[in-house]
Amino acid sequence: METENNFYPGADAENRTTSPTTPERRAPPVPTTRQEARELERLRYEHGTAFEVYLDHLWNGIETITDMEADFSNLHWASYERIEQFVDDFIESLGWADARDHALREWAIPNNILIFDRAAMLEQLRGDFEFHERGGEVHVFIK
Repeated sequence: METENNFYPGADAENRTTSPTTPERRAPPVPTTRQEARELERLRYEHGTAFEVYLDHLWNGIETITDMEADFSNLHWASYERIEQFVDDFIESLGWADARDHALREWAIPNNILIFDRAAMLEQLRGDFEFHERGGEVHVFIK
């Protein structure tokens, strides 16, 4: 996808990707068997920081350790170095980038005239996704 002018909000406190921390911290899951302890350790190892974010912000305390992987997989969209990459990937996944490029060619529209408002797109996506910064990445989860 061709890069365009990006008009993302600044990284001030109001526009941070991370949701405000909740006053009550969820208690971490407590394995009751060695098998559950191994499973929890495997999930932490395989999914890394994204899984830790899931435990801290999304895990509702109801799923058992054996059900966590399915719940995590259903909620975790992906992790990115920058939130802009998520917006670009989302636009690409909808086929909008190809449609835009086709319209530019078909109608001979200059490239810088028809651009995506990525900041508006991000605001729209905030209704369906949660963004958490940790470990130098932005972890995206479906609400």
